[in-house]
Order: sequence, then C-alpha cells, then structure tokens
Amino acid sequence: MKRAIFVGLTTAALSLATAAQADEHVVLILPDAYFPKITYMDAGDTVRFINASGSTHNIIAKNDSWALGPIAVDAEVTMVIDNTVQKTFYDADQIDDNGEFIVSGNMSFASGPVN
Repeated sequence: MKRAIFVGLTTAALSLATAAQADEHVVLILPDAYFPKITYMDAGDTVRFINASGSTHNIIAKNDSWALGPIAVDAEVTMVIDNTVQKTFYDADQIDDNGEFIVSGNMSFASGPVN
C-alpha cells in the first residue's frame, strides 16, 4: 500500500514538473509576415498567435492538418504543439497568381540560434 501511494505521488509530481516546464511562445500576425518567422520550442509548449495585422486573418498548416481563423483584429488564438503537429504554416489569405502561399512561418524543435 505504501509503495502504491509512493508511486502515485511520484507520478503526480513528475506530471506537474513536466507541465510546469512548458513555455508559451508569442507569434505576431503582421500584414505581410509572422514575427518571429521561426519559433523555437519544445513539444508541449503553447503558441499564442496575436493578430496585429489590421485585418481578419486565417492561418493554415502546410499539409492542411490544422487551421486557425478567422482571427479578428487584435484577437489571439492559442494551440499546444506536440510531435504530430505540422510546423510550417501559411497566411491562407495571401496567395500569388500561381496559387502559392506568399507569407509563411515555422515552428521548430531544434535549438535556437545563439548570439
């Protein structure tokens, strides 16, 4: 019985420690760009997209596996990123004459650049 309680408490403590380590990253939606263009993160982190573009905005994943929007001016939307989430995304409203997306952003689990 004591062992079961110990295992339960240890599992709970590890779960809290993992949750406490998750970070939130902010991506600004600008009229013709995402800032930052690449967001470096870990699985389990949250990304908060803030629409600072001056118009309603829609975001779509490269493989169409997820979409956010419409996101109103000055509104924000959050999502948790895991290993299965497509990490390249586009401004669904900005397409060139060939049907290609003009504005893109990326999320990466790689180490960020060091200055």
